[in-house]
Amino acid sequence: MKQRIALFGVLAGAVLAVSACSSTPAANTATTSSTTSTTSAAAAKNSDPVAWTGTFCEGVSPTMEALVDVLKVAFQEVPDPAAQKDALMKFATTSSESMTSTAKKLGELGPPSKETQALHDELVKFFTDNGKTLAKTKEDLAKLDPAAPDFTDQVGKLGDGADQTALQAQIKKLSEDPALKDAFAKAPQCVEMSTKMKELGTDMLGG
Repeated sequence: MKQRIALFGVLAGAVLAVSACSSTPAANTATTSSTTSTTSAAAAKNSDPVAWTGTFCEGVSPTMEALVDVLKVAFQEVPDPAAQKDALMKFATTSSESMTSTAKKLGELGPPSKETQALHDELVKFFTDNGKTLAKTKEDLAKLDPAAPDFTDQVGKLGDGADQTALQAQIKKLSEDPALKDAFAKAPQCVEMSTKMKELGTDMLGG
């Protein structure tokens, strides 16, 4: 059980612990200068809500799929540290690239409306910060020796202090936003993501 907790810890630390996450979108409107300039330029023309929401889901899906794959390895009856490290490395690589790319795409699209500007800025920062965190986590993971006696402890330390509900909170927030929940229900990428996660036994909306 200790090993399982440690492995989930790195997942939480790499994916879910982001300072941008908050229950109040307006509190996170401050972004980096590059993100702000990109968002401001795109804000002159509102993006299509379905396209914007679909881009969000398309960016989240690879992370969730990789997360499920890692947990499958973590919960094997006979622990295999080498396989666990390989799965975590693949997870960090796939997720960091996906989130960094999604931050850029959302920034270029701009918010769907003036009312969604704060949420848009929050999510651009969410993906940007997570992309950087995952890239750093990948570097840290590469240095770990799966044959070392304290391998799982070292993995667990990478996720110390993580908020395990942040990613789920972002998805739930978007799906319930008055201005975007219809788009979330219509976007093919979001429908596919929700269906796939439920099939895998992971309902990110908490239902």
